[in-house]
Amino acid sequence: MTAKNLVHSISRWFDSVTSVLNWIGYLSLTGLILLTSADVVGRYCFNSPVLGAVEITELSMAILAGFAMLYTTTQRMHISVDLFFVRFPKRTQIIVDSLGSFLGFAIWGIIAWQVYTLGMRMFKAGDVSNFLHIPVAPFQFTLALGLALHGLTLLFQGIRPLITKESEKMEGGPTL
Repeated sequence: MTAKNLVHSISRWFDSVTSVLNWIGYLSLTGLILLTSADVVGRYCFNSPVLGAVEITELSMAILAGFAMLYTTTQRMHISVDLFFVRFPKRTQIIVDSLGSFLGFAIWGIIAWQVYTLGMRMFKAGDVSNFLHIPVAPFQFTLALGLALHGLTLLFQGIRPLITKESEKMEGGPTL
């Protein structure tokens, strides 16, 4: 199997995993919207807020944060300001973009590892939320997973243009 075929296979697998994780994020966001709406209506119309709504919102943000970063990276929809970068030769743009992706992979890998180790400490200590007593560690692990996959996406985005001669997508950069 050539390097180009391997990268293509990994990309297809990553697209499948990202699609499933996106749906988990969508469902989490939908639940969060419904919970917040019920809490606001209950609080202001019936003087009876949803108990634990703030805790559930805080915990669900861990799911949304990791998966939203992953989705944004796979779609290459992050914000960028291209004042001078677009004037560089295409080869220089690919090299700079790849180096930035490799640096991002290293940084987000370290952050994901630290979030995971914090989750392990919380799991061993049996940490739970204050009001509803929901275990916090699974949310830390979910955030760590999203951040790790975000880092791996950056790695693949850094490697792919160096192996293939892909055309550009949205931002004018190499695609995953």
